Amino acid sequence: MKKFTVLVVDDDKFSRTFCRQILEEEGNVVVEESAGVDEALGRVKDGGIDLVVSDMVMPDKSGLDLVQSLSVESPDLKVIVITGHASIENAVEAMKLGALDYIRKPLNPGEFKVVVQHALDRMTLTRENRELKSSLNLYNVSSRIMRTIEIEELYEVVFEKMLQEVGATSGFLYLIDQEQGESNIVISEGFDVDRNPDLDRKVFELYGVALSETTLPYCPEVVLPLKINYRSRSDSILSIIFIPLRSKSDLVGMVVFFDTEQESAFDDEDLKAAQFLCDHAGSAFENALLYSKAKILTITDDLTSVFNYRYLNNILDREMLRAERLESSMSVLFLDLDSFKKVNDRFGHLVGSKILVELAGLLKEAVRKVDAVARYGGDEYIIVLTDTFAEGAVIVAERIRQMIEEFVFLEEEGYSIRLTISIGVASYPEHAQSKAELLHLADEAMYRGKFGKKNVVYLAVPGQGSSGSSILSAP
Repeated sequence: MKKFTVLVVDDDKFSRTFCRQILEEEGNVVVEESAGVDEALGRVKDGGIDLVVSDMVMPDKSGLDLVQSLSVESPDLKVIVITGHASIENAVEAMKLGALDYIRKPLNPGEFKVVVQHALDRMTLTRENRELKSSLNLYNVSSRIMRTIEIEELYEVVFEKMLQEVGATSGFLYLIDQEQGESNIVISEGFDVDRNPDLDRKVFELYGVALSETTLPYCPEVVLPLKINYRSRSDSILSIIFIPLRSKSDLVGMVVFFDTEQESAFDDEDLKAAQFLCDHAGSAFENALLYSKAKILTITDDLTSVFNYRYLNNILDREMLRAERLESSMSVLFLDLDSFKKVNDRFGHLVGSKILVELAGLLKEAVRKVDAVARYGGDEYIIVLTDTFAEGAVIVAERIRQMIEEFVFLEEEGYSIRLTISIGVASYPEHAQSKAELLHLADEAMYRGKFGKKNVVYLAVPGQGSSGSSILSAP
């Protein structure tokens, strides 16, 4: 049989004892006593109280003061007030403030037990309904998590839903790269991660300290969910909750939430709900990572790891639509190494392949994250410049041309190979109105340089064929 804890608040010792004797006769109630309002509020703050029974008239603070305080600090906790005939108006006022019921003095044992039992039954139904609603909500959230296969979207879904569920003010989610042996914060709230680069490591160390102060068994291979209070250097109390993120039996990360507004902000139900979501999230992350890796394989070049030709078409379609929608422009750079065949003939195709990989890395570093680098085939590359007019594209192309001219390839492997590159530039909608025409014009401009001066940047001129390309820069 479940036992309920009822707190009886009365300055009169005899009255408290009388209430205890009546309520504990049923066997399902444990009575605790408080002699005043402040003492009662302190006991409620410690937790574990199911119902409060309070006298209305006490020396320092009244039952009305208690009801008013609890309506703010513990709004879910119900109060029954005991009143004499002369203070019935105060009892009605107490009910307006949130008291569940009142009973008159002198207490009738039978009536008192019925009123208290009715309150406990009502509280039980409310709690069960709340738990059912919470369980349904958790089920819906976990279903959403399991359906999400895009890794970036999954970060947001898991973190935001858990943040809402536990009611934290801040926190972060970090994942562990098993291959690299490193952890990275992938999403956060209330933290400047750039200013706290070792935040995940520091918090994990705090977790170890906190675990050592509990009665939980310590095992380095097992990370347990845990909630603690932590006094920071500024003497503010932080409630912290740690929830391990596992895939099968492996630890793949951790979700850490903080509350800087109150001590003991998280309870066992918060911990249980967060762990439930994390259990589902671990499998979801594994599926999303597998999907992400498979997706990357289909859109990237096997050798250089930049985008492949197939995905280049998607990029061009997307950027041309974007430029049209924003009434802006986008540009294409068509790049080809000059005399690269001589490198393969002299050093072999293995060295040639290494140069292509190193070149791809240089090109990615030379442009913005919003731009795209793709391998067109052989030693030909295409760069798609978002929101860039022809004039800006030529500046980027010239910067790349100079960078390649000055770079020494495979220097760390003992080689000293220098190369140059020819680049053709075409822009939409200045030069072309279709994807095929845009690539064709950029290709023609590049070939005009490759089979002419070499080591140049040419800008396409529409409608005039290769003879219409104009040289923009050369050494």
